Amino acid sequence: MECDALCQAAPGIYAAGDVDSWHNPHFGTRMRLEQRMNATEQAMAAVANLLGDTKPFAPVPYFRTDQYDTRIQTYGILPLDAEVRIVHGDPADGDFAAAYGHHGRVVGVPGWNTPRQIRTLRRLVVERVSWTAFTVVPALRSATVN
Repeated sequence: MECDALCQAAPGIYAAGDVDSWHNPHFGTRMRLEQRMNATEQAMAAVANLLGDTKPFAPVPYFRTDQYDTRIQTYGILPLDAEVRIVHGDPADGDFAAAYGHHGRVVGVPGWNTPRQIRTLRRLVVERVSWTAFTVVPALRSATVN
């Protein structure tokens, strides 16, 4: 079911969870998230909007999985046509974090075995940091991975 940014499918009809997709204004794209926390947060937003709020639902998606001795975490989105930059560690070592840039903004940060760094890098996605500023200013990268 397609919904707008307020989780509304049609006048007076709201939806939440795996069943719907909606326009996420934070990323400027339609998305559908199959994740428990999204269902909870989206349901709360849908009910609030049903009761009269007019606040767009614009979360920064989060994903985490533990695969044997590897923890994989991601905040944001990872578009196929994004620019990618390793910002901490080395993929060959199995411990690293990256940043994804798309349409001039940092839109995603995945990490392998770097939970502290990923939590710190999350703010780049939340604050919609400019990809150009992020890649040109080395101090910003250093400051975000300490």
